[in-house]
Amino acid sequence: MNDSEKVNSEKFNFELYKKNIFSQNGEDGIIEEIFKRIKNISDYHCCEFGAWDGKYLSNTYNLIKNHNYNALLIEGDKKRFIELKNNFQTNKVIKLNKFVNFSGENTLDNILDNNNFKKNFDFLSIDIDGNDYHIFESMSKFTPKIACIEFNPTIPNDVSFIQKRDMNINQGCSGKSLIDLALKKNYFPIASTITNLFFAHNSIKQIITKESSFNIDKLIPPTNKNYIFCGYDGTVFTSQKSILNWHLEVKKVSILPFFLIKHRDNYNIFQKIFFEV
Repeated sequence: MNDSEKVNSEKFNFELYKKNIFSQNGEDGIIEEIFKRIKNISDYHCCEFGAWDGKYLSNTYNLIKNHNYNALLIEGDKKRFIELKNNFQTNKVIKLNKFVNFSGENTLDNILDNNNFKKNFDFLSIDIDGNDYHIFESMSKFTPKIACIEFNPTIPNDVSFIQKRDMNINQGCSGKSLIDLALKKNYFPIASTITNLFFAHNSIKQIITKESSFNIDKLIPPTNKNYIFCGYDGTVFTSQKSILNWHLEVKKVSILPFFLIKHRDNYNIFQKIFFEV
């Protein structure tokens, strides 16, 4: 690789730009670099929901505070929303106490429409710990230039997983599934952090990156695969310890009740009736 190719390669490696000002995993630096590149076509509007107090681990606060962005910040929790209002005393920030949904009155399309956002406003951040995929899927009127969307990093890159379309479930989706959806919606994956994927709309992709294809394992560093297998007695094993990142470490997985964990040839009459074997 010559010097020119090296410079070009580094320019489009957003890993190099990661930094936190208010964000959690380097998102602020990536966002700043992206918007340097599309400054001439920016409308200086952003939207974030599940916004907490508007500052904590925010992907938009740096844009609002340091780059003069107008914002729509949405928070469903009433206590957090009071903090959000107190943190923003300016009309440049629209503050809403709502839960965004993928159907009904409070779809993101409806909320953006009601607040006079342009169809291709600059930046959208989706981070609601579960139905992020379904919210993005439900959008049909608006095509933000850049979207930052949360995915579940514990799911291997070759697995397609989408949680049930239910606001009472918090499981998330795999990076692969989110990328597949984005491609269908004319978005191209350009960067990732530990839990977020960045997408550029195809209409501006060439301004941001010259890449025409992507490798998911380069975009999202692969997690260690954990294989599941079972013994003849119904015990379920994993090839390595399973870590529930938001909860605890799991050393054993059990699907059968303990009194049925044996080879079924060794079941007594009552166990055979219970298990219908």
